[in-house]
Amino acid sequence: MIARVAPAVLALLLIAAAPGELRYGDTLVAQAGRQAGDAALRIDAQGGDGTPIVIGPAISGGVTVPLADALGKPIGTLTVPMRLRARAPGIAAWLARRVYVAENLAEPDPFVPGVARARRAQALVERSLARFPDLVTLALHVAPSGDHNRIVASNFGRIGKPGDGDDLHVERDGAVLREVTNAGRRLAVELPLLDRAGRPIGALSTSFAVPPGADPQNLYRRAVAVRDALSRRIASRAALFAR
Repeated sequence: MIARVAPAVLALLLIAAAPGELRYGDTLVAQAGRQAGDAALRIDAQGGDGTPIVIGPAISGGVTVPLADALGKPIGTLTVPMRLRARAPGIAAWLARRVYVAENLAEPDPFVPGVARARRAQALVERSLARFPDLVTLALHVAPSGDHNRIVASNFGRIGKPGDGDDLHVERDGAVLREVTNAGRRLAVELPLLDRAGRPIGALSTSFAVPPGADPQNLYRRAVAVRDALSRRIASRAALFAR
């Protein structure tokens, strides 16, 4: 699926974790906190419908900085302990690249309870984010052995979410889908995911911010570059799920 916000997926975006269930925001804050020396962090965000989304404990005497999503839209604030005041903007930027919409923070993680995580695939996503700073969203849609196509790694959560018609069209038919979204500010491209031998193993969903006056065709070539860089590091479909 090309990640986007539209009426057809509004119900999906408003899914929230049940009380006591791990949320995607909890996972992000824990990861960022570990990278910052096991620090407590707090996110105060607001969903598109105005619903408050709070992640992490209250932090007394901390430093608060703005928090945006991956397209740069303000979604709330990040509060860090005073000792991390110099690092706060960098932590907020790290988080922003892993939130497509504020509602991601409140969604269950994994999205489908009990689904196994493809840690090697997720490591490839992280590597791609570092290599391609213009990436907005990235998701690998792959069918594990004996299973159905689903998101196995992404920079916006939803791990385990089943593939839709677009994903299956790309995977089965080799289709390439392109769509300009967010009032012309984002180009989404979904294309076949290949292993290093060129064998189709799933679908790769990408998107990029469209600078004013930019040629979307150039951004399409960026999507191919992301896919090819990933493919060189994938020995096989099974390798994505190896422990």
